Amino acid sequence: MNKKATHQSSNERSNDRTLLRSRPRRISALHIVGAGALSVIAACACGPRPPVGAGGSAGSAGAAGTGGAGGSSGGGFEACVASLTPLCKVRELDTAEKMEASRCAAGEFLPIPLTGGGTYGPKTIQGGPYGQKIDWNEGAGTAYVNPVSGSEPICLSIGIDSFREPAAVTADLKNTRGLDYSLYTIFRPACMKDGETYPVITWANGTCGLTHGYAMLLGTLASHGFVVVASNSTWTNSAPTNGVQLRALDYAAALNSDANSPLYNRLNLNQIGAMGHSQGAAATSIADGDPRVKSAIFWNAGTSNEKPFLNVSGERDIGGATPSSMASGVNAATQPGAWVYHHQVLQTGGTFTGHLVLMMQPERVTDMAVAWWKWQLKGDQQAKSMFVGSNCGLCNRSTEFEFGHNSRMQ
Repeated sequence: MNKKATHQSSNERSNDRTLLRSRPRRISALHIVGAGALSVIAACACGPRPPVGAGGSAGSAGAAGTGGAGGSSGGGFEACVASLTPLCKVRELDTAEKMEASRCAAGEFLPIPLTGGGTYGPKTIQGGPYGQKIDWNEGAGTAYVNPVSGSEPICLSIGIDSFREPAAVTADLKNTRGLDYSLYTIFRPACMKDGETYPVITWANGTCGLTHGYAMLLGTLASHGFVVVASNSTWTNSAPTNGVQLRALDYAAALNSDANSPLYNRLNLNQIGAMGHSQGAAATSIADGDPRVKSAIFWNAGTSNEKPFLNVSGERDIGGATPSSMASGVNAATQPGAWVYHHQVLQTGGTFTGHLVLMMQPERVTDMAVAWWKWQLKGDQQAKSMFVGSNCGLCNRSTEFEFGHNSRMQ
């Protein structure tokens, strides 16, 4: 495969699979959520947790979430939609049980303190017509349980802190909500229509980016009729966990054929996308070579010579992306590609806040992500107009962000 990365240093890329043997205990943000961020805990005695329960059925993808799946609980699709919680607030979904029980029409993200005083938000994202449901820690006892990286412990001790974001934001992310790194979180439509199937998106976290930190983005996608299968690993392009993104697709196929799963015969396995953040974007640049994958989104790292892609970065990103570097990388790619470079990144005192726009300002990215996947996986021509044409939805908005695409995207 001939891959390109638009704004990773050669050191970042080489570190994807290589332990850093001699590093000071202090870790820079570059080594935490960056695509090259591999372990600086060579002296740590923490080893990977062995897989549990290989074999068995694919599981039920959240037994608590079977109700409301398009008539399965009675009353039909409209009644299911009417039963959704009108607004779910991230700061209140602070346990695994609350995450699992939530069935939401809209979400509200945390207010974020700013260095100049005041706060940004809280911001609300209105969901799509299906509502969103989260199935937490799925896949136990199946053949799809993942190994666990021995580097995971560094995230809660110093990794997340290294970004120097406001205390409330850091504390919420460090509350793991009982996350099992060997399993998956599934973001799916809360209400499904009889006879419909839904495209699948395999998601890869950034280094130390715990799955719930992306819940606003991934849940919103689910509410528009997609099923996102996210490995809970936060070392998604580093051995031994660098195969989790494709294994998630194997798990999705098993769920689709499991009569005990709420996703039984609900998945369109002919329409599959891949996306990830930072190290997860580097993982996606490998996963998109799989013939099952039709398209990709790279959040904060990369382009593709394999599949049509969208690359999103911005000011104060790790690696120092610029509009010109992004345009150059996308123009050099052999596949249709587009790029977005965010301005108006929050001033929080953080080291690389521009690397975290999808986590801290999710309302800025959900529309483009939903439109991309509607176009790429559902053939929606109205969604295509977000990206193509002189008056496209992302065009002529240079105060917010700069946008471009290569000549192959038409």
